[in-house]
Amino acid sequence: MAFEYTLYNKENSISWIMLNRPEVLNALNRKLWREIYECLDQAEKDAEVRAIILSGSGRAFSSGDDIQEVSSLKSAEEVRAFFIDFAAPTIAKILTLPKPVIAAVNGIAYGGGCEIAMLCDLVVASSNATFAVPEALIGAIPPVAALLGGDIVGRLNVSMMMLTGEPITADEAKLKGLVNEVVTSDELMKAAEKLAIRTMRTAPSSIKAMKKLLNHRFDSKELEKAVNELITILQSNEGREGHQAFVEKRLPKWAKFQ
Repeated sequence: MAFEYTLYNKENSISWIMLNRPEVLNALNRKLWREIYECLDQAEKDAEVRAIILSGSGRAFSSGDDIQEVSSLKSAEEVRAFFIDFAAPTIAKILTLPKPVIAAVNGIAYGGGCEIAMLCDLVVASSNATFAVPEALIGAIPPVAALLGGDIVGRLNVSMMMLTGEPITADEAKLKGLVNEVVTSDELMKAAEKLAIRTMRTAPSSIKAMKKLLNHRFDSKELEKAVNELITILQSNEGREGHQAFVEKRLPKWAKFQ
């Protein structure tokens, strides 16, 4: 199967999925969200595949949702379709897929890109990688980080990331429990491959059961509630101002707390 924005390759029982929109830092538009899902689904159905590695081409893992595309969505129904029909199924797939999903974070992992890394079972990062959930800086929220981030990196850590929107380094991410291993850029893919091979020593049925237990708190209905919160904010004056300011490359003008 040919893809427009992803590169898919299988080698030595490992599926490699490369996000491939480097000109926009692998920003997640509807097409890319759907292709990631399709690649994961293909890897899940392939009996020869024992592990999956996600990475990004160019200098970013992913800069998050495509703000240009999100800003172009006019109605609440269009915004809802973006997140419920395209992003949410991919989020659920990563968590429910009965095979290890490893993120090889090669650079910028912001917003949805950072949240994808949070969802993966294991994370290897290059020393120049940075992580952030800066959605609130443009009048939005990171639904996955808000729902699951406390379990992954701890409540105070995810609160700091969400409330400030400031990026953290790969070494800081490792200290917070978001990253398993930090290596040089040249070593990243080999390190991810070695980690994938190490998971192959364990029984597939054990991996399936452990992932189910680890991710038992994930609830698609709760994710939908979080997305509804996001939609409400995006449709508000602050949401529109934040995204317009981003597109115009200026600081947003926020109203007072109400």
